[in-house]
Amino acid sequence: MTRKTFSKSGNSSSEDKMSTEALSNARSFLEALHDAEFRGRKDTDGAARYRLATRLGIKENYLFRLQYRAEEMKDVAGEVYRRLRLAYEDMCERNERAADASRAQRLGLRNDYAVNQKPPQEGLGMDAPRD
Repeated sequence: MTRKTFSKSGNSSSEDKMSTEALSNARSFLEALHDAEFRGRKDTDGAARYRLATRLGIKENYLFRLQYRAEEMKDVAGEVYRRLRLAYEDMCERNERAADASRAQRLGLRNDYAVNQKPPQEGLGMDAPRD
């Protein structure tokens, strides 16, 4: 009978891989959400992080650790990961809906103002021969 090997922390290596993947995903979700929350030139990193933490219901210091000290973290809390993922998916859906609406408007304008919808009829115009 073979024995299952464990890492120093007591987790199997596949669990370590999953936790580092979750940590990496959480960092990328946070980065995208933080960029979307940032309001411009006079906005600060801390203010954007505070607004994001308040909106998501996550402690600001946890977002700070995830943003700047993730190398020290072994994994991310499940509730934090879930909230970040849901907020990221919601942001992506809103962007897709806005892009679809913009595309529909653009195509509608193109169809409404198209000059060449019908070919011109021959014999009409200023130089048309008169019968």
